[in-house]
Amino acid sequence: MRVLIIGGTGTVSMEIIQKFSKEGARVYTLSREKSEKKGGFSRVYESYGFAYDNAYIKEVFESVNPDITIFTGAFDTSFHWENGYSETIEFGNGLYNFLNAFYVLGHGRFIYLSSDDIEDITEQKFRELAHEKKDDDDNYIKNSQLFKAYAIKKGENICGNFRNSTMSDVISLRVNNLCLLPANPSEVMGDCAKMLVEGYKKNTITIRQMGYSPLYIADMVMALYNVSCASHLEEGLFVLQSDKIISTSAVVKMVSEALNKPCKTIENPRVTQDDFAIEAVDLSTQLKVSIFKNPKACVDETIKLFKEKPERFIAEEVKPDSFVKRIWQKFKPLILAILPFIENMLLFIPFFMINNRVTGSAYFAKLDPYLLFVILAALVYGQQQAAFSAILSVAGYMFRQAYGRTGFDIMLDYNTYVWIAQLIIVGMSVGYLRDKIKLIKDDKTDESAYLGSRLKDVEDINTINVKIKDELETQVINQSESLGKIFEITSTLDSDAPEEVYFHAAEVVSQLMGCKDVAIYNVSNRSFARLMSMTSDNARKLGNSIEYTKYDEMYEELKQGRVFMNRKLLRDYPLMAVAISENSELNSIIMLWDMPLERMNLSQSNRLKVISYIIQNAVIKADRYINMLESERYIEGTRVLEPNAFRTLVNAFVAARQKHLADCSIIKVSVDGTMTLNEAGEKMAKLLRTTDYLGSLNDSHLYILLANTNSTDATYVAKRIKDLGLRYEMITRI
Repeated sequence: MRVLIIGGTGTVSMEIIQKFSKEGARVYTLSREKSEKKGGFSRVYESYGFAYDNAYIKEVFESVNPDITIFTGAFDTSFHWENGYSETIEFGNGLYNFLNAFYVLGHGRFIYLSSDDIEDITEQKFRELAHEKKDDDDNYIKNSQLFKAYAIKKGENICGNFRNSTMSDVISLRVNNLCLLPANPSEVMGDCAKMLVEGYKKNTITIRQMGYSPLYIADMVMALYNVSCASHLEEGLFVLQSDKIISTSAVVKMVSEALNKPCKTIENPRVTQDDFAIEAVDLSTQLKVSIFKNPKACVDETIKLFKEKPERFIAEEVKPDSFVKRIWQKFKPLILAILPFIENMLLFIPFFMINNRVTGSAYFAKLDPYLLFVILAALVYGQQQAAFSAILSVAGYMFRQAYGRTGFDIMLDYNTYVWIAQLIIVGMSVGYLRDKIKLIKDDKTDESAYLGSRLKDVEDINTINVKIKDELETQVINQSESLGKIFEITSTLDSDAPEEVYFHAAEVVSQLMGCKDVAIYNVSNRSFARLMSMTSDNARKLGNSIEYTKYDEMYEELKQGRVFMNRKLLRDYPLMAVAISENSELNSIIMLWDMPLERMNLSQSNRLKVISYIIQNAVIKADRYINMLESERYIEGTRVLEPNAFRTLVNAFVAARQKHLADCSIIKVSVDGTMTLNEAGEKMAKLLRTTDYLGSLNDSHLYILLANTNSTDATYVAKRIKDLGLRYEMITRI
């Protein structure tokens, strides 16, 4: 299953990723912020970072080709709702872009997550809200949440209309009273958490409903997974809610006690319906919804976290700006607008003084400083300041001419108008050219930046596609190698000596399952099994002999021919186990003790089952051979194995010990003339377990092979031998 999860790196997204990854799905993520693409998500196959209204979203969908698309919507932490109306538009545009890309894809299911926040807003209230100005108080923070509620509510409408018009599999899931442990203040949701924050800040608690039915995030994610796996859903909008309730008065009391101060209660019931609300169907009417966390436990966990880490609930208060900074922020646009005019006037002063000095000069009489001033202003600032500099130049010219002429005389002189026209024409022309060149350069810069961003997006998609291609090639190669390994392993087990198969089989399972702690137990009777081989000391934690029937949950699964997976993390149970059966009877049990939780899925279960089938014949043959050794290759009239049979067993165990696949100890017993080998053998046979072996090498000594016993444990057997009056020696090989 390919799953595309759209949303920021919040707690909800992470929980969804963990659940689907654990179930063996290939998870992709798409985040609004490119910064969240790098290292923000874990346990995902690939992460994309694009603006939600980007045209390349369609290419992302085509590249991922998801079976399930989940837009976290109400729980998407990448939106900044303090931006108000503009963020609402971004939300709607992004959702519509996702739906169009999903429709073009032509298959799969699109799930939109909504929340009960939609009950806080009506159409009329939103129209009034859209005309309000920004404030720096708590009221604006509240309004930002109302913008979010409106966007979420409109999202349900968009999904419903899209489903009806295109007949696509689009599902909206409205989650009521989601309870999660927030990672930061932006994730505070649910009545209990909001009561804690409000009580802490304002000494008030707002009651929005008479009963509190929190839905724990783990239960929500499980229900979401069931919705994803459901074959067909008749409706397009479902409400997911807990069927367990706790009284609001009890929650208020617990919150007040946690805050250690009395809080005034305020009743502010939610809106139930309005003119653009859509009626939702309870999800439990079509799917089984399991609620494991009761309301009191949800409240207790929320309060406990609030006491331990209040910074996750309450944001640090932003200190108000200083008076000077507030004045600057208020008048900054005006100052920036008049600054060019001030610079122009300051630049005019030296040109005015130069003009006064060169007037009447024999050398500089033809020089026009004002014309130079206008050209300079036009080159630096453009047409607007060229016109203003021309006005300043005319004023300066009139002032200088007034020294020796009357104003009427100046006005009648046509040279004055020719000179003014010259200033305006030259200044405006140069200013126009400057503005035009600047506009062209800005357009080129914007176009270059736009094309650069598009090229970067294409490069990102291409890089990801190349990575996916390489990984798919690797999978094909590995798959081919795996088939080769399976053939090699099968042929190796068939060619192994029977007494070596058990030890080699443990290596096979460890290698193919990627698990370093594997143990194989051979079933002795209907209740007990003895350890035959293990790949680590941790794998033998249950001991050398176990009563497997007392592990009820594992035994029931193995008896039915299924793979046992310890999803509940039961104590003293392996993480995975499978049985090898002969004629419907358990022959051996393979136990895995080192498996990550995310790999305990159907895929790994099937893999282990296939491996058990592959090694089944070789293991059963080996078991029959060992039983034959024990029953038919004894020295006549004794429980002592013949030399060849005993030597074969010892060599197999010693070789396995060297590979750390089994443990064994060998005791050499000297038999004096007071008793025969047969008599000594009968006495020592009573001291041994059914898993131990007694043999002779025709050298007037008896040898004991203690299977799966280290040198420390072997001392107990050695003491018993000494008590029989026999001399012994601990040896490592024969």
